[in-house]
Amino acid sequence: MEKKEVLKIIEPIFYDKTFKEVSMQELANTLKIKKSSLYYYFPSKDKLQEELISYSFEIYLDFIKKITNNNDLKNFIKEFIYYPSKSKNIFSLINQNWYCENQKLKELVSDMQNTIFVIIYEAFRTKYKLNQEKVFILLSILENISKKKCIFWNCPFDLDKIILEIDELFKN
Repeated sequence: MEKKEVLKIIEPIFYDKTFKEVSMQELANTLKIKKSSLYYYFPSKDKLQEELISYSFEIYLDFIKKITNNNDLKNFIKEFIYYPSKSKNIFSLINQNWYCENQKLKELVSDMQNTIFVIIYEAFRTKYKLNQEKVFILLSILENISKKKCIFWNCPFDLDKIILEIDELFKN
């Protein structure tokens, strides 16, 4: 089994649990391999965490590039809100819920978050003609709603109506 396949299989586990809550044995069981075989791929749990975050980030980065290439703000809003729960991408969760305890990983995630922010910021400024303050407000709203969608799977409000309202608020 290729390392990327291993990462793809185990990523959803960390969507529902933190790295601290998951044992290497649980991961080995999920993969149907011996725990010692898991250490072949990742010499430590910290290394696994680092590689999984990097793997997940690359997928999230591709997603962000894809949705920022679209000129439809409403579509961006919808995709951004639904993506975390739809994809089980842990970077989208980490991006919203800071749960890295390792300082090296915190710095890595911070750099990754900055990369994502720059892409979104530039798209909002150029395509949607939003000023810096509106970009900040819009991203704050979207991250908050997206986080609630992750946490409360069944939002008590009609998300499609919320998406339309946000789109209306930020149209020029």
